[in-house]
Amino acid sequence: MLRRELAIALRAPLTWLGAALSALLVGHGFVLALDIYTAGSRSVHGNVLMAREFDPLLGIVRPTLGGLYLAVSLLGPLVAARGLSVEKERRTLHALLLQVGSPARVLGAKAVAAGAAIGLQLLAPVALLIAWRIAGGHLDLPETAVALSGYLLYLGLVGALSLATAAWTASLAQAAAAALVLVAASWAVDASEGFTALAWLGRALDWSVTAHLGPFERGTLPTGAILWLVCITAGALLAAWVGLRDDLRRTTRLTLLAGLGGMALFGAGLAHRVRSIGDLTESRRASLPPAAARALRALPGPPRLEVWLDRDDARRQQLERDALAKLRVARADLEVSYPTDAAESASEADRTGPYGVIRIRVGDAERETWSTSRRELVTLIFEAAGRSLPDWSQPDYLGYPLVVEGSRRRALASLAYLGLPLGLVIAGWFATRRSRT
Repeated sequence: MLRRELAIALRAPLTWLGAALSALLVGHGFVLALDIYTAGSRSVHGNVLMAREFDPLLGIVRPTLGGLYLAVSLLGPLVAARGLSVEKERRTLHALLLQVGSPARVLGAKAVAAGAAIGLQLLAPVALLIAWRIAGGHLDLPETAVALSGYLLYLGLVGALSLATAAWTASLAQAAAAALVLVAASWAVDASEGFTALAWLGRALDWSVTAHLGPFERGTLPTGAILWLVCITAGALLAAWVGLRDDLRRTTRLTLLAGLGGMALFGAGLAHRVRSIGDLTESRRASLPPAAARALRALPGPPRLEVWLDRDDARRQQLERDALAKLRVARADLEVSYPTDAAESASEADRTGPYGVIRIRVGDAERETWSTSRRELVTLIFEAAGRSLPDWSQPDYLGYPLVVEGSRRRALASLAYLGLPLGLVIAGWFATRRSRT
């Protein structure tokens, strides 16, 4: 059974064409990141302080995986839904279910085959990152593996959503279109981030795929995001299983779909309460200084921050990316509230009074600051707790500027734009030869 499904998936020209197009998109993102990284590296020659800002994880790995995200979102549904949709179009699905005698077994085999087909799109980013390393670039294995693991979970999510839509539709076109709508819904939620006028969508960001992939791209391992992705993926697979149960009445299937879908969404909602984050970055640069982090964990109660900044304020975005992200690594129970998000309307004229203030509470003590500096915030947290700021020294991150030009740049660009896409096309030609003869 599994062998048959893998053959259907991997001997399809569409599978390999999708992988080749994905490699082209990923390669373009890689080359753009490479050129920007090189241009910046030229300006820091001999400057140690500026060199520390050159982080290959954010400068090379993240843009490369950004191309993968786009490719999987657009091409993944076509590849993943094909195996199940083709059975429906050829009217062989019912016979297959009768032969196997278990919709779960059929779905399991289809899911593995879909995962193998869509997983081909991981070959390009992995190959390009290896090429970057061979060219003299730096990669830290743990943080790079964390970033890749997040996208591996995303591949599984897209595959499960595609199988679910294929189970409830009659053709590949319908299944792919429905899966793309679900993916686009997450993009619509992302559009609300950073806009005060769309503050009413704030809670919807909890259901954004991009928001859950962000911590992986920074080399941190967020337990809540992992559980969220697993719950949504499991819910989609359960929806696909219900869709295959043609032995049940339609009303029964719809009732089962609503019940199981509700359970999956409930589980995903609970996953948001799990806030523990592991820092696997090199030199633990996603964390506060070690002594400060240990002392923060020893505080008896959770620190609470009240941030009077709008969603479209650059200071708030900088605060969330830097200070709050590192505080949450040390204290997963950190409580942060944004009173401005509750306003019915927002305008520049409203930025008066307490606007811009950050109130810090530890127990009954309170402090205020207008600064978004992480050191200032941590200092005030300890002051409110009646303690002094611990040692603020942190292991140095050297930074890895690299100028890639000349023959090395041409070789990497050739691999990205020609070698990998063409190699996948040729591999697909050999893999599909047997199915054509």
